[in-house]
Amino acid sequence: MNPFKLLWSFDGRIGRTAYAGGLLLNLLLMIIAVAIVDELNRGAAFSLMKGHLPPLLAVVVFFIWANLALTAKRFQDLGSNGWFSLLLLIPLVGLIAPVVLLAARGEDKDNCYGPVPSNSDPAPAHHLSRDHASAHMPQRPSR
Repeated sequence: MNPFKLLWSFDGRIGRTAYAGGLLLNLLLMIIAVAIVDELNRGAAFSLMKGHLPPLLAVVVFFIWANLALTAKRFQDLGSNGWFSLLLLIPLVGLIAPVVLLAARGEDKDNCYGPVPSNSDPAPAHHLSRDHASAHMPQRPSR
């Protein structure tokens, strides 16, 4: 998936792997952006009067947007409305929700938010039906 679409678009679905990768990409880009803003302001005390706050606010807004977009697509993969991504703005919930979204399995079929993500994690063995699982299991020799 295109990194810009991954971080900026609220459309579609993403699996757990893409969500984790997007969170890491977002974190890395945020660290780089904050370091650049800090370097630009080096040598001068941080001051609202000297215009140091607007670049920092732009960085914060950019990364909050990206985090909300990632989370909305992950909720949509679970079959829930993307508006639930606003739960990240609640302090304690904002820490718990990403962990839950990394653990929860998305829907195995297409839903109203789009097709199953192409990089979806394969279903664990316990999700296979009995007939499908038995077709791949070695049979004991009959006596």
